[in-house]
Amino acid sequence: MDYTPLAAELVAEEEFPGIDLYAHDAWLVRHGAIWLVAEADGEIVVGRVDGGPARVFAERRRWPVPRPGRGHGFASPLPDGGLAVSGSDAITVYEADGQVRWTYEHQPWADQRNASAACTADASGHRLVATVPGPMEAGSPYGGDLCMALDLSDGRRLRETVLPSASAGYVFQQSLTDPGHLLLNAAQGDTFFSLVVTSTQDDLRAEPLGLDDELFAGVGMNGAVLKLDVGGTWLSRYEPGRADVSVDAEDVLPEDLIFVGYRPGFLDKDRVLVAVAEEQDSDENRHLVLDGHTLQPAAELDYPGTECFDPLALGDGTWLTVEDGTVRRWRSGA
Repeated sequence: MDYTPLAAELVAEEEFPGIDLYAHDAWLVRHGAIWLVAEADGEIVVGRVDGGPARVFAERRRWPVPRPGRGHGFASPLPDGGLAVSGSDAITVYEADGQVRWTYEHQPWADQRNASAACTADASGHRLVATVPGPMEAGSPYGGDLCMALDLSDGRRLRETVLPSASAGYVFQQSLTDPGHLLLNAAQGDTFFSLVVTSTQDDLRAEPLGLDDELFAGVGMNGAVLKLDVGGTWLSRYEPGRADVSVDAEDVLPEDLIFVGYRPGFLDKDRVLVAVAEEQDSDENRHLVLDGHTLQPAAELDYPGTECFDPLALGDGTWLTVEDGTVRRWRSGA
């Protein structure tokens, strides 16, 4: 099965040392912007991707690692210029100048190898939504992890809701076009949950969307989100008011290829960018452009002499690839 070749044109590249694409916070959508997160030289480094295609980053910011030598946890840029960091037993919020605004300590995660917290400011910019361990009482079964809303100004606990997951690894993402569309992935061993979180002044809810073994993937926009089967055998599109769309790899891809990586997303409102290969985590993958509404393959990107892994579509017709700490920004040519 062959696809129409589409030239990939390199428009900008920058070095971004310390980035780990497997980290849960390696890329984030926050309040209409896309960020890359790295840890380098004892600091958390976040880079905001430029809104125009001529360069990679519009700015970079740095904060201290809360507890050096133990990893930085999950770092989330805040709309007021600060940074929230969820660690193994505490949430720390920093001002833009690096000073600690407040710290919320909680019981350590029971499973330090598999459990990991996540956080994000909600659409209001006044509340921090975070995952924390639930209460553990002797002789009682564990009720589940919690999703909690904290006041961003002082760390006061406002409300909480019980999640269906226990000691899971979490990732919060927002829609690129609507910060109120808040998505939460939870990986609990071989069990996966994908939840839509509603955070308002009076309510905090976490409700499932689609199948449990699909995780939210890449950049969502204009109400639509993509979900990828954890085995790569299908890709789905969900949008309120529209019929769900799902395509099987065996029906739309060449024989023995599956959808791979963690970031298939909207290249723009009408196109989706996805990586395919024979197995997950392969360095020899191919990048396809799909119709954004039907998810049918339309073209295959042709790169000029570079290895590329797991592309990140940016919603404006461009995308990023990361290779050995070099971040490159691309657009499709004629």
